[in-house]
Amino acid sequence: MRLLIDTEPCGACRRNKVLLTTISVGESVMVASLDRVVRLYGRYGPSRLPLGDRRDVGGGYSMAAGVLAGGIVFAPVSALVSGTVGSAGVILSAIPVYLATGFAVGALTWRSLASSVPYYSAVAALVTVIGNYLAGTAVWLLLAPVYGYEVLNPYVGADPPTSLTEFLGAFFELYPLTVLTVVVWTIWIAVPLSLVFSYVYERSRSGA
Repeated sequence: MRLLIDTEPCGACRRNKVLLTTISVGESVMVASLDRVVRLYGRYGPSRLPLGDRRDVGGGYSMAAGVLAGGIVFAPVSALVSGTVGSAGVILSAIPVYLATGFAVGALTWRSLASSVPYYSAVAALVTVIGNYLAGTAVWLLLAPVYGYEVLNPYVGADPPTSLTEFLGAFFELYPLTVLTVVVWTIWIAVPLSLVFSYVYERSRSGA
């Protein structure tokens, strides 16, 4: 009995050591992979575009890249969930708008946010996500007649003199609900991707 009691802690210690070693190896692999991504981003990423060496412009590029990646992932997912390709078409048509506003909001965020803010990359990413939801959705709805969405097309069944009034009325009526809908459907991918792209961008700037 004494022998059994003496050896059990050793077995537990060995198991703990194996577990800790496995976790340590996994973390090392993740860190090495992340460092590789950071190096590739710094070498070939959107920060290589014109004026990408400026911190604010590079931040805008990184957020726009996150929007593009999210749209590419979300379009087929929405088609699978809804069972129609129409939803994917709507998302693909909205990507250029949110791409442009994501760049603008991201650049403005990186320009105006103080460097002393704790967890800078995370805060910048979240501020950009919120701003892009508001700005991107507004621009998208304003451009809806261009895309041919009859729900916002003021020229359908309306006299020309009153078209602008009807259009603005429809815009202000639909804007809050549209923002909420976009947030509910996309926040699961918008926030993680923005955090990742922001973190990788800041790491690439620091020369990691």
